[in-house]
Amino acid sequence: MNYPAFEVFGTQHLLSLLICLVAIIGFPKLFQNQVSSRKILGGKIVAGLMILHMITQPIYDIFLFKLPWKEEFPLHMCDMSSIALIIFLLNEKAPKILFHCAYFWGVCGATMALATPDLDYGFPHGEYSPFFWGHSLILMAVAYVIMVKRERPYLSDIPKVIGVTLGLLVIVYFINLIIGPPANYWYLLERPVDGTLLDYFPDPPFHLIGTIPLAAFLFYVAYLPFFVRDKLSK
Repeated sequence: MNYPAFEVFGTQHLLSLLICLVAIIGFPKLFQNQVSSRKILGGKIVAGLMILHMITQPIYDIFLFKLPWKEEFPLHMCDMSSIALIIFLLNEKAPKILFHCAYFWGVCGATMALATPDLDYGFPHGEYSPFFWGHSLILMAVAYVIMVKRERPYLSDIPKVIGVTLGLLVIVYFINLIIGPPANYWYLLERPVDGTLLDYFPDPPFHLIGTIPLAAFLFYVAYLPFFVRDKLSK
């Protein structure tokens, strides 16, 4: 079957983003003013959907789409954000650093992924819907924690998240080398397909010279809604 080439910000892409936005905001809205038990149930539903996605995606990627198994470990930043959110939603005593990392990784990583998807083909190719669904779940979980659980990051949390991110970056880089091609977690060894900000940086691994400060800058940009709200509330 011949599939249409994916077009960034084409009609299909924009419609997909609209559907994702409705789901990301709409689901938490359903539980925002509910009793505590229903709020907990809603969190478990989101976590369960994320777990289901993380379990099933490698299966159909490998067996249906014949993608390399070396690319299917949950080691991308969005995968780690999902894991942190699952733990935070299912464990009331989970450390808040999990959500803080998930917030900045998720808002920056998943938003970037949805805006500039690493896809070759559009719908109805089998990779299309799971890609948008999986990344939307991350942002839905983030929105749920903020809107329903009333948690939020603070400015002082950003340096901590940057420190955790840099530590994981070194680990993931060496994991890529150990696994071998085509493993490219965090896009540390190769760029994704054309149409991302990484196109404007030097070839890997020298792209890290620019991407590390860019990531730190984006973390502060992701904090802007809270910064503005705090200023207005004063």
